[in-house]
Amino acid sequence: MLEKSLYSRREILHRLSWLGVIAAGGLAMGPLVQYLVNDEDTMKSPLVTFKKQLEESSSWQNVPNTRVWVRKDQTGFMALVATCTHLGCEVQYYPDKKQWECPCHGSTYDVEGRPVSGPASKPMVRVAVEVKQDGSLVIQTNKQVGIDERAQ
Repeated sequence: MLEKSLYSRREILHRLSWLGVIAAGGLAMGPLVQYLVNDEDTMKSPLVTFKKQLEESSSWQNVPNTRVWVRKDQTGFMALVATCTHLGCEVQYYPDKKQWECPCHGSTYDVEGRPVSGPASKPMVRVAVEVKQDGSLVIQTNKQVGIDERAQ
């Protein structure tokens, strides 16, 4: 005499399909968690040094291996962190357009880092600059300053 199975074939396939969905979801969580806990965009040190000489009214210059950009105008030296104030993407400077652009969601900023269009509503962060005796700059990325503040 044949015993009746505890589960039907349809029920077994249904449960296996749900197991597959749960496994796929679990596998997708790994890269997501890795992305969320990544410290790639954090500054390695609150002090950044820029040793190149800047001419007055020069374009923004990137400090190598950082998101910090520096510039000199008639009133002094300034620095900003090229991070979009919308969701934190790295912003690129386009000297021919004299504006900053975020590749993630399309925010644009003027040459001074003030928002022009897009979802970003706050200006990019300006940080303190100190001019050393040898002409090099020390940028304090953990010390925010106003948009009009310059170092002499």
